[in-house]
Amino acid sequence: MDLQTDERLERALKAKATGTQSGKPRAFLLIGTAVTIAAVLSGVLLWQTHNAVSAPHKNTGPDRAALTVKASAVAIRPVQKSLLVSGGVWAWDPVQIGSEINGLRVTDIYVDEGAYVKAGQVLARLNNSVLAAQAGRQKARLEGAEAALLKALQPNRPEDLSALEAAFAQAKAQVAQEEASLERAQATLAESSANARRYQDLVRQGAVSAEDFDKRLTLSKVAHAEVTNAQQKVSAAKFNAEQAHQRLSMGLSGGRREDIDISRSQVAEIRANYQELLSQLRQTEIKAPAAGLISRRMVHIGDIASSTKPMFDLVRDGRMELRAQVPENDLPSIAVGQPVQVLASKVDDFKGNSTVKGVVREISPAIDQDTRLGLVRIDLDLPRDRIGLLRPGNFVKGELNLGLRNAPTVPSQAVVYRDNRALVYILEKGAGAQRKVHMRYVKIGSRSRVDGAVEILSGLNPGDLVVQSGAGFLKEGDLVRVVD
Repeated sequence: MDLQTDERLERALKAKATGTQSGKPRAFLLIGTAVTIAAVLSGVLLWQTHNAVSAPHKNTGPDRAALTVKASAVAIRPVQKSLLVSGGVWAWDPVQIGSEINGLRVTDIYVDEGAYVKAGQVLARLNNSVLAAQAGRQKARLEGAEAALLKALQPNRPEDLSALEAAFAQAKAQVAQEEASLERAQATLAESSANARRYQDLVRQGAVSAEDFDKRLTLSKVAHAEVTNAQQKVSAAKFNAEQAHQRLSMGLSGGRREDIDISRSQVAEIRANYQELLSQLRQTEIKAPAAGLISRRMVHIGDIASSTKPMFDLVRDGRMELRAQVPENDLPSIAVGQPVQVLASKVDDFKGNSTVKGVVREISPAIDQDTRLGLVRIDLDLPRDRIGLLRPGNFVKGELNLGLRNAPTVPSQAVVYRDNRALVYILEKGAGAQRKVHMRYVKIGSRSRVDGAVEILSGLNPGDLVVQSGAGFLKEGDLVRVVD
């Protein structure tokens, strides 16, 4: 009964005791009083009915169960232990490609972002007209210096060398001729000397006259003079032959050593300048240092090349990696070579072609002092036909398979969330189809990919009965009907 009803009853009683002062008939007063009393009684009856309906389940009869549910026991079963990681996709070996020379205009660009290039492939070209002209001039100078060096090495022409060789041969022939003449003169001298001695003996014997002896003696003296003359001619011929040999040797040996050294140094200097210009000409072709994926192009036709400004970003060999930030407590369970499944699309599961295989390549030996996270580098296996699934800069998640272990599990339908906390409803122990349920917060682990069973890390014991279906409609202390 509320306060307004009490006030109405009080006014009706006062009016009945004192009568009406308005002069209205007394019958109207009696009718109003009766209506008021009836309204009061109706209010009291409604209030009692409301209290009876809204009261908690004071009657524990079979028709008072809040919900019919199915129960499931906490079971020990093998669970695939896994670790979820996340991080950004990076190039395994990022390469920045730029120009090695400054001040030349970009004339051609042959590739764009997303192209897969080979090692040595030309990506862009710079204006090389000035360098080409300078290289041509240096090439001409080099040819002239090389000709001067050849002249310094051999200043005589081939025909001059031939003449020197002929003069030497003629000199040797003259020596041979004079030596033959000397031999004849010596033979004549020997004969005339022998005749002179024989005639001298005959003169003593009186067999010949003194006049014949004088003739033979004169012939001997003439022969001796001819031998002396022949010997002088032989000496002169040998001297001439030696001179001819020296001239030929000098002709064959070439120029002076000082002249040759000067010519060689000039050739070396000009050749170095020419090679430098050729190298600069090659640098006007911007080539890929390795095979890989062009992930970014920062150059346009007409730009002026600068050695400090990169033109292309290259993902070497098209290899990318996931750099995952892992809590330090989970790092001991990770090993190099472990397989990883990386989610490559926006879906929330690890099924179908949306996954990319990965392998743990490197685990950072240091832990960040602020975040307490360690860096794990995971190589991603991306064939060329699937290379577009992941790009440098993507934020992705991965799952590491840590093996099987036995753990308590419950069906996934049994787990509900309140205020971002996982909980289950357990049934009171006992017999009968109706039991009370109690809320229990739990800590969950891995989830089975086969039937969705959830690993319970803490909060439940093996054998506990939990509500499997309808848990989302219950509250603490509800009475439920359990069916098989």
